[in-house]
Amino acid sequence: MKLSATQLNSLVLLALLSVLGAKPLSVNLQGPTDAEMATSSKAPDAVVSTTPAYHPPAVSIGRAGVYTPPDFSRHREAETRKKAFYDYLLPMIHEANREVVRERAWLLGLARRLLDGQALTAGQLVELKKVEKRYAVSVARGSQAERVGRMLLRVDIVPASLVLAQAAKESGWGTSRFAREGNNFFGIWCFFEGCGMTPLHRDEGRDHEVAMFDSVEEGVRYYIRTINTHIAYEELRHMRASARRAQQPVSGEALAGGLVRYSERGLAYVREIQSMIRYNQLKRFTQAYSA
Repeated sequence: MKLSATQLNSLVLLALLSVLGAKPLSVNLQGPTDAEMATSSKAPDAVVSTTPAYHPPAVSIGRAGVYTPPDFSRHREAETRKKAFYDYLLPMIHEANREVVRERAWLLGLARRLLDGQALTAGQLVELKKVEKRYAVSVARGSQAERVGRMLLRVDIVPASLVLAQAAKESGWGTSRFAREGNNFFGIWCFFEGCGMTPLHRDEGRDHEVAMFDSVEEGVRYYIRTINTHIAYEELRHMRASARRAQQPVSGEALAGGLVRYSERGLAYVREIQSMIRYNQLKRFTQAYSA
């Protein structure tokens, strides 16, 4: 039997939603799950037809605001310093992930519309193109279903345990020069003059800088966007989708396996991040602060 274009698109979306799984990554995400929103006949039409696209503010680099992070080094006891670090960063991680959840909810509304056999409107296609551009998809190729599916693979949260571990590692628990003066807790590089601070021991022939952000919040948002867009972390995104397919919570320790290209140390870096997550029991923060 030959399938129509609409039926083929529906199959593409159903296959993708099967890959993504039926459960949200966080118990704090209110409302229906991904699969429920996209496939249930009881899903309200308003979710599909009237929910506007959410476009978060852009993050700029190249300057640091007047405000600087707390002086974590004043805490002499390691456990006290770590608690202060968690208390400071976790609300920012939570808000950054909630931003992604809002973006994802709109995409799931588009998926529901396509599964109902309706093409996207001209306005929705304009908004989808904006999302694609924001997530570094430069060429909008494929059917509408394939385009929505491609974005659902990228527009997803990063577990708080992983964010915390990388922030602690890259910033020396908030004490590095780049954290204190540039609001950059993740050692993120940039590649145009004036985008950040020059490393004191930059290798000869290198021209990168370490990015500066207007606030730590902006740095957290930029980090999560980097994980969700950069080609170096494509494997991590597929690992996350595999966890959804298996209807399992996404573990920061497991996703760290997709960070081989984050550091020149490769697998040794991955193992160190995983060890930090285990030793500090960071997975306890994932449910409460990942959405």
